[in-house]
Amino acid sequence: MAAPAADSSDTVVADRYRSHLTGEGEKDTVWRHGAPPTYDAVNALFEAERTQEWPAGSLEEVVQNAIKTWEMELSHKSRLSDFKSVSPGKFSLSVNGGRRRSGEETLAMGSYNALLDGPLLAGAGAYDAAAETFASSHDLFRAAFPRGFAWEVLKVYSGPPVIAFKFRHWGHKDGPYKGHAATGEKVEFHGVAVLKVDEQLRAEDVEVYYDPGEILSGLLKGPKVVPSEEPGGEGALAVRLSEAAAVSASAGSGAADPPPQQACPFLSSGKPQ
Repeated sequence: MAAPAADSSDTVVADRYRSHLTGEGEKDTVWRHGAPPTYDAVNALFEAERTQEWPAGSLEEVVQNAIKTWEMELSHKSRLSDFKSVSPGKFSLSVNGGRRRSGEETLAMGSYNALLDGPLLAGAGAYDAAAETFASSHDLFRAAFPRGFAWEVLKVYSGPPVIAFKFRHWGHKDGPYKGHAATGEKVEFHGVAVLKVDEQLRAEDVEVYYDPGEILSGLLKGPKVVPSEEPGGEGALAVRLSEAAAVSASAGSGAADPPPQQACPFLSSGKPQ
């Protein structure tokens, strides 16, 4: 995750882990935020906390940088025709065995919505891809991970044209997520992916497999934060009335306080293998 450039006149230095950010090939690129992004913060997190440091030119480094470049283009380029990391007209993405989405569909919905689309997550109140836009989904994770959401390759199992690899994705929850306060804890998940590429190592098909509960259980930690409102405002009044009605109903029935709501088992986090 990168910070969007603040001004289209900013000078962007080439990134050491991502290609196709600057240069003659990008002179006609339409950037979602008006200019190429900067990755200084997340690169610092990556370098400080990565578990692997791959030799320059190794297959692991090539795969790692290729995926970082693809993520950059998906998050910050507005037109699929400006992508250099995917094979024109052939790209598709599937998650956890779900249906394949075309490049245009993936670009329209955004990477977070594509990776977190599912009725179980929405039903548990963890994430509802249907209710999030491209922009709102990125704002949600940018707020939760102000230092960035770092990504690394852990192991590569096979070389091109079909590249299978294991990865790690992590950040520090220094901000709120869906009303849950910051915890400062590291939140991470692991997964595997199968990447099919063409002769120029451009992606044709990506399959990703991971447990969403690993990341979302960490994000849903932290006490619920009540949004600040003006005294006497309609929202504050509604909250007070709801609380009063609940107390009255409990007192009238003589029932004991209900047990605290249990977390959805789907979101229980175990130790990664």
